[in-house]
Amino acid sequence: MLKFIHSRSSRFIIRCSAVLLFAGSAAAGGLPFPLNERLDYRISWNGILVAWSTSTTGMIETNGTNYVFVRVETQTYPIFDVFYRVNDLHECLLDPETLLPVRFEKNMREGRSRYHDVTTFDYANGVARFENVGAGTVTNVPISADTRDYLSFMYFMRGQELTPGKTTTHHVLADDKVYEVLVHAGEIEKIGLSNYPDVPSLQLDPEAAFNGLFVRCGKATLWVSRDPRRLLTCMKAWVPFGRVTVRLNDVSGDGNDFWITKKENDVKNEN
Repeated sequence: MLKFIHSRSSRFIIRCSAVLLFAGSAAAGGLPFPLNERLDYRISWNGILVAWSTSTTGMIETNGTNYVFVRVETQTYPIFDVFYRVNDLHECLLDPETLLPVRFEKNMREGRSRYHDVTTFDYANGVARFENVGAGTVTNVPISADTRDYLSFMYFMRGQELTPGKTTTHHVLADDKVYEVLVHAGEIEKIGLSNYPDVPSLQLDPEAAFNGLFVRCGKATLWVSRDPRRLLTCMKAWVPFGRVTVRLNDVSGDGNDFWITKKENDVKNEN
């Protein structure tokens, strides 16, 4: 059954949801999020822990230029590898002034499938170069001035205020297609976490459209904390044969706020 978690349709739902996965607080240096931050998540399928996901940020120098990097790694626990192994790595480089993406790379292993592609952004000419490394093909995708891949978009969203009852629209590049992503903000609820007190969180329901046609390949609901960091506390995605739940487990790195100083030792139900 694990293969259904990462089917083509469920992967897209989770990617669309990931645009808000790690939305966080304003930080020093003009960035709307802290550098040297690590966010650890646990992923369950129908209440069974099957995988973990970690997001890290920092600065990197490439060819004499400094960029912000964000890296997200997801892996199944070893006991499940014999059924369906997942080993995914997503990484992007951002211009620290504009937070626009310069380069995005995806390297994924899911079961017997492999996905490796690299996207470079050329805003001056309004095009993104999508290279499918495995297939040896290149596709030029027209983009607008505000089009971002889903990792750079989620960091852009860290500086955006989300208001209950409001809907915002954005353009997100996924593989070689640009999707219009609508984010519907709902009510505020308290979300239980393993290592923290219950966290007031805003419910968000993302919906995606391609060429004006809405993509209805599943349903995902997210909850984002209402403190200054605005972290994703929980996500639930309904996929064939069940439900995938992504829940925040730990926050580490720089800072002395609630997420660093108020960790609890007791472990609550992950479901």
